Amino acid sequence: MQIYVARAGQQTGPFSLEEVRSMLDSGRIALNNLAWHEGLESWQPLDRVLNITPSPLANQPAPASDALPEALSLSSSKPASFGIRFVAHIVDCIIANILAFIPAFVIGFVLGLGGTPSDTIEILGAVVGLLSAWLYYALLESSSKQATIGKMICGIFVTDLQGQRISFGQASGRYFGMIVSAIILCIGFLMCIWTEKKQCLHDMMAGCLVRRK
Repeated sequence: MQIYVARAGQQTGPFSLEEVRSMLDSGRIALNNLAWHEGLESWQPLDRVLNITPSPLANQPAPASDALPEALSLSSSKPASFGIRFVAHIVDCIIANILAFIPAFVIGFVLGLGGTPSDTIEILGAVVGLLSAWLYYALLESSSKQATIGKMICGIFVTDLQGQRISFGQASGRYFGMIVSAIILCIGFLMCIWTEKKQCLHDMMAGCLVRRK
């Protein structure tokens, strides 16, 4: 069992059962700290999570500093469905194509005036488009918003497997994983319909989840 504990207003963990008991013994956490593990519907006092009969002191309300963090987590959201993800993806494709077109057009125009062969211009345009789309997805999904513009509009966001914000590296891996999902007849995108955690292939490759508020 992997347990998350709210400490000083932050979600910490995951910890093993032995680690949690060690922190209790050392006084680093108390039985009235809020905790959560996969399978629970909401955060609960640690004594309930561990099924421990608390002392009278442990029945006191948890200190304000140990209140449940406001950050989005697995316990305060649910998996995003294929339908809402599809709508967000269409919006993002439109935005990403517009962002890719502008620099590709400018570069192509300048190189064309200089007599650069059209084949070379097309290749450079494709590279610029790929880089623009990559930065659009990777920068936004690894930001504090945890979502591209399309995802923000649809009320969904990306997390790691523990419900935390993903890194730029993870977001980059997820983006390039989308290419893999697309080239196998888009089966990688459809996988979120039947997988347990509603993950597409690229989500699995990057260790990510897409959640809905």
